[in-house]
Amino acid sequence: MTDSWHPRRANRALSYRNYRLFLSGAIVSNSGVWVQMIALAYVIEHLTDSGTWVGLGAVMQTLPAVVFGMVGGWLGDRFPRRIMLIFTNSAQALIALVFSAMWAWGVDRPVAYIALGALTGCVNGIQLPAWQAFVSELVPRGALLNAVTLNSAQFNAARAVGPAVGGVVLAIGGPAWSFLVNALSYVPAVMVLALIQVPRKEPTTGGERSNIFTDAIAALRFVSTHAGIRRAIMTAGVIALLGQPIIHLVVIFADDVFVVDEVRYGILAAAAGAGAALNTPFVITWGSRASRSRLVGLGWPVYGIALLGFAVSPYYWLAVVALAVVGAAHIITASTLNTVIQLQVTEALRAKVLALYLMTLLAGLPIGAQIQGALADVVGPRYAVGGAGVLLAVIALAWVSSGRTKVLDLQ
Repeated sequence: MTDSWHPRRANRALSYRNYRLFLSGAIVSNSGVWVQMIALAYVIEHLTDSGTWVGLGAVMQTLPAVVFGMVGGWLGDRFPRRIMLIFTNSAQALIALVFSAMWAWGVDRPVAYIALGALTGCVNGIQLPAWQAFVSELVPRGALLNAVTLNSAQFNAARAVGPAVGGVVLAIGGPAWSFLVNALSYVPAVMVLALIQVPRKEPTTGGERSNIFTDAIAALRFVSTHAGIRRAIMTAGVIALLGQPIIHLVVIFADDVFVVDEVRYGILAAAAGAGAALNTPFVITWGSRASRSRLVGLGWPVYGIALLGFAVSPYYWLAVVALAVVGAAHIITASTLNTVIQLQVTEALRAKVLALYLMTLLAGLPIGAQIQGALADVVGPRYAVGGAGVLLAVIALAWVSSGRTKVLDLQ
C-alpha cells in the first residue's frame, strides 16, 4: 500500500502552528550544531594532524549518546517531552559556551575537547529520542509521514547552511566564535519550545514495577516481533557504519587531498546537506506516492555509488557535486526509515523504539569513523572512504534484489 497524495498535502504538517514553531527553532539550532561540529573537527585535526584522532573525536561525541539513548527513550515516554527538550537545549548551549572559552583561553590539549564532546554526546542521548517522538504530538497521524520528512529536511537544510556558515566564521573569527555561534543558536529553539502548546502528556508506560530495564526489554521484544521496524533499524545501522562517517572525515579530504582553506572546507562539509535540501521536494511529492521499499531501493545504492565517486574524484568541485548526491540519497533513506518506525510503532513504546533506532545510528557512525579514520592514516583517505562506498552499494543491491526491504511497506 502506498500513501495517498494530493498537491495540497505536500506540506500538510506546516498547517499546524505547533509544528511550524518546532521546525523553525530546529533549523536554527541544528545549523549551529553543524557550525560547532566542523569547528571541533578542525580543532582536533589542527592539534593532532591525525585521522585516527579525528575518528576518536567522532567516537567520543556519539558513543555516550548510545549509552544514554535508552535513558532518553525511557524518560521521553514517561515525562513531558517539551520540558525535556527545553532543559537539554539549554544544557547544550552551556557546553558550547565552555568550548568557546577553552579555545579563547588557549587550551591546546585535544583530550580536553574530546572529553567535552563526550558530554555533548551524553546530552544528545537523552534529547534525541524525545526530539523524534515529540513530532507525533505536534501533528495528527495522517500528517505524520509529511512531518517526519520535513523534520529530516530541516536537519539536512541545517547540514547545508551550518557548515557553510561555519566555514566563514572559522576563517574570520576562529573556533571560539564558531562555538559561540552554536551557543546562541539554542536561544530561538528554547523560545519556540516555550511557545508550543500541547496537551499534558500522561506516562504511557508505568506501574509500580516499571523501570528503565523492563521498558527496554519490552521495546526490544516489540522490535523483534515487527519485521518492518527490525529491517529499518538494520538498514540504518549499515548506512551509519559505512556511509555517515564521511561527516567527520571531510576535514581530512579538505586538508590532505584537496588542500583548501577554511571557507572551501565549509563548502565541502555543506555539500551533502545542500543535496539533501534540494532533494526534499522530490521526497515530499513523489515519496508520498511511492512505496517505502521502493524509496530505500533507490536511495541506498545511490548513496554508496556517490560515496565512491567522492572518494575517487580528482577535482574539488566534482567532489562537492558527489557529496551533494550523497546528501540527496541520504534524505531519501533517512526520512523513509524514520517514517517506517513512526507508523509501525505503538505510542506506549514510541520514544524507546526510536531510541533503539537512534542508538543503532549513533553506534554505527563512530565505529565507522574510527575504522575509516585509522585506515585513512594507513592506506590513504581515498581508499578508506572509497572501499566503504563500494561495500555500502554491494550490500544495498543484494538486500534490495533479494526482496528483504519489502517489509518496510507494512503498516
